[in-house]
Amino acid sequence: MDPLLALHVLLCSPESVIFKAVAFFLDSKLWFRLAAVVALLVLLQLLLVVGQSEGNQEESLAISVVFAGCALTNVVAFASFRPQVVALIGRRGLHPAEEVLRRLRRLSVRRAPCYLRWMEVNDRTLIRCCDLGIGCGVLLVMLVLWPQSFVQTLVPLIWLAAGWTYLSLQAVSGDFLGLQSDSNLVEVDALMALLSILARSHPRQALLVLRFFAFRKMLGCGVCKYYGSPMWQSFDALQVHYFTQPLVNRRSRWAHVWPADFHRFSVLATFLVEVILPFLIWCPWPCRISAWIGERAAIFAGVGVKPRVLEWQHFCKSFNCLNAMINTTGNYGFIGFLNTMENLSLVDDRFYQLVLGADVDAWRLPRSTAWPFRLVVVCVLSLYVVLSLLPLARAGKGTVDLRTLRLPDVVTARLEWLEALQQPWKLVNYQGKFSGMHDFRWEPILEASTDDGQSWRQIRWRYKLNQGPRESGVVLWLHLPRLDWRVWFLPLAARRGKEPPAWYVKLLERLAECDESILELLEGCPFSREEFQDPEHPKMWVSSRLVACEVSPKEDECFWSFRPLRKQTTMDLLIKEGSR
Repeated sequence: MDPLLALHVLLCSPESVIFKAVAFFLDSKLWFRLAAVVALLVLLQLLLVVGQSEGNQEESLAISVVFAGCALTNVVAFASFRPQVVALIGRRGLHPAEEVLRRLRRLSVRRAPCYLRWMEVNDRTLIRCCDLGIGCGVLLVMLVLWPQSFVQTLVPLIWLAAGWTYLSLQAVSGDFLGLQSDSNLVEVDALMALLSILARSHPRQALLVLRFFAFRKMLGCGVCKYYGSPMWQSFDALQVHYFTQPLVNRRSRWAHVWPADFHRFSVLATFLVEVILPFLIWCPWPCRISAWIGERAAIFAGVGVKPRVLEWQHFCKSFNCLNAMINTTGNYGFIGFLNTMENLSLVDDRFYQLVLGADVDAWRLPRSTAWPFRLVVVCVLSLYVVLSLLPLARAGKGTVDLRTLRLPDVVTARLEWLEALQQPWKLVNYQGKFSGMHDFRWEPILEASTDDGQSWRQIRWRYKLNQGPRESGVVLWLHLPRLDWRVWFLPLAARRGKEPPAWYVKLLERLAECDESILELLEGCPFSREEFQDPEHPKMWVSSRLVACEVSPKEDECFWSFRPLRKQTTMDLLIKEGSR
């Protein structure tokens, strides 16, 4: 066989021996059994903590960095949602929180753990909730920088306050805080509350639990891809990902026009990083393949990485380089930042000491934790580790469950009951991203008229693609625009004939009324006040329609091209001055 053809088959084809090995590893269910073994090893390490009042203080700096990073993520998440909260869930918002609370108040706290149920909720209350989350994050960062502060005993409560605040906002926000990463943030805050107690005396074991969290999350993402869209197994997924993802930017089109073989190789690399590499985390020495994948993935993402640093750093780089690739070619707000902070748990004190020159001894303060607290924390964390296997199993799309581990039916039923019991609190969540893929992009186009439909002007989205010759997308960095994100899902449902949600119709009605708070979520009104028939009470017709969006050829100056659909969809709507 021609050497180039053999190399192509090895790296860019579903017939690749490497991919077949990954497929065997998944189809044989070996991945889930090994994940259970990893969970058992973590449990054994936790049990050793019970009899030790004071453990080894190594990894104190490493876990402090993770604490600070996750606290900063809270600041970013709450700060991003704050300017949107009134327009989205305020009194005149698209999905008013007060209407949701009327239903939640009929449920018990166990089924609807939202503390807003005991408050009179108005626009100011929602803003204060965001301010509270920001304040908790800032305070947690400060307490990491000053570990000898007497307020350290309040750290677990501050983490819980941040997590419960986000959970309460999520409970009343419907679709707008309905992403996996929103539940992920609540889980992280609850986990940090427990680990902040354990880390005082046993930072190494606390860091081990965080590594298990990163392991479970990355593995779940890889497994769900394999059992999700057939495009992943046919190596076609990344040939459509860059132009069909929620919010594109200039680099999305740049990545999309790369050679097809690069996209196919990227699929194989994704499976290696997300399915195989998580298990190498638990090896006592660095594997060369992990350094190779980390170095090459960094080059593809435009990030320079030294291939040989220290033990866990190779895996951290591989995960973070894949994360960098995703977030530089798309807009995922604080989601990528949160993933990066979680993956920092794979870095140990030696990295900060040898590479950054940090004084790790200054962070190794001899501290102890009273045995009743240690016992409670270890018990809860042990239960958390075991329950984490259930959402991990769901990544297999029904191919595995706890019975795969041959556990007694009584134990399986009890664990499933406990997992269902905690679901309203979102303490252990399913993690599996990009499992569903599609090969089309439909964009909703909003237009307005002040002369009863005689002439129309486009109401431009602030962050989504608008129909026009010079559209290229916007780079958002850490901001996550909730309206633009949620609207991306609607054309997918419209193609199946599903009606748009009530909040989308309300969006059009508010635009027809020229609602200032709603117009601020977009790029404003396309008309000046003088162009309205009644400038004191501006009204306009608003229409919604879907158009097909495609990537322009590489040599074309325009990044995107638009064409009308051949059929009417459920999102083709017309609002006449506030009435449908």
